[in-house]
Amino acid sequence: MFKKLFSKPIFRLSVVILVNENILRATPAIAKELKPRNFARWTARKPSKVFTSDERSSADVDTDEFFKSEFGNKESQETGSSKHHKADVVEEPDIGPKKAAERVKEKRIYPQGKHVHSSEGFDYIVLEEHDFTFSKMMTHVGNRNMRRKHDLIMLEGKRLNNDALQAGLTPKKIFFTQKNYLDELNLPPGTKILLYKLPYKTVKLWSKLDVPPGIIGFYGIPKEEEINTSDTIPVKILCDNVRDPGNMGSIIRVAAGVGCTQLILMKGCTDPWDSKVLRAAAGGHFHIPIVMDVTWKERQEFVHPSDRVYLADGNTEQKHPSVGKLPHHLYYDVDYVPPSSSVVVVIGGETEGLSYDAFTLAARHNGSRVSIPLSNCVESLNSGCALSVILFEIKKQFLSGARRSEPEELEKSKTSRSNG
Repeated sequence: MFKKLFSKPIFRLSVVILVNENILRATPAIAKELKPRNFARWTARKPSKVFTSDERSSADVDTDEFFKSEFGNKESQETGSSKHHKADVVEEPDIGPKKAAERVKEKRIYPQGKHVHSSEGFDYIVLEEHDFTFSKMMTHVGNRNMRRKHDLIMLEGKRLNNDALQAGLTPKKIFFTQKNYLDELNLPPGTKILLYKLPYKTVKLWSKLDVPPGIIGFYGIPKEEEINTSDTIPVKILCDNVRDPGNMGSIIRVAAGVGCTQLILMKGCTDPWDSKVLRAAAGGHFHIPIVMDVTWKERQEFVHPSDRVYLADGNTEQKHPSVGKLPHHLYYDVDYVPPSSSVVVVIGGETEGLSYDAFTLAARHNGSRVSIPLSNCVESLNSGCALSVILFEIKKQFLSGARRSEPEELEKSKTSRSNG
């Protein structure tokens, strides 16, 4: 039995102390120190003295005094150390919360950047590797709530930043890794813009891209009235349950390319100012007004009673009661040019599709469902592709209608001049 128990390493030391006659029995202080959880403390120590049975019976050896001197009373040791510790403590004067806050502000946790004067007239600051300026800005654009709280968006790459600058946006801060990246931006001369040069590995640490660009700009979220639109047609886009960032970016890009007057995002759509959406839209955000988080009760502010509503719906199954009331047409068989009203195209997400409220809206505006015929057993297109096909058909009809009206107006003007 002892042999089997002794073979276990975790109990070997305690067994030797308890059963071996040639080793002195453990005192309570040692037994407490020799618990299995404390074995790691003892494995690297050598015994000070081993007493045999003969030495123990000898009157010259006072074992109790030896163990008292070696291990002593823990309470006395603790009180002694605490007294020594208290003697070294220097009490600081009590300060108020204002003074404490001032001291925290004065204390610099990270080294201050070095100011450098550029030959092109722009001053920038060189940030150290562990500076918190860039990481703080990245946390402010980490999600939808933070972006709206700080009124901030992030643009990665030379192209997106130049698109924003050409649209009239003023950057709050621009970070770059190499001086030549800054030279490629169309920065207006004489403007005071905070520019920072930082290590590339810092950008790579925070960016979601595998190979991030060496320049990142932070801007305020553009307001609807700040968007400069030109060459537009009276078409509005209403997005219903579009939750994929790639599809949302494609929709914004197509809507801006066609020249739509407004993009309405119903509540439940993905955030249009997400970094993935910004990259997919390729600068389309700065050429079309975007309204976000619109509820179906608020849609009357954006969809007027005279507007004609068309649902981009390729599904012929009647999932909603309103579907049977809506006529269905191919996209090229519809006459989109109204006499004096706007066209509203409703597009849904690939996963959720169009909601019941969208069908109800179309039914109230005498709208219809339009679809795109497909071949080779292809069931559907993604939201961006389907919308692009329908929108360019609408634009073609508007342009052809404008061309037809020009000769008529010219003939009328000639007739009026001759009569006059």
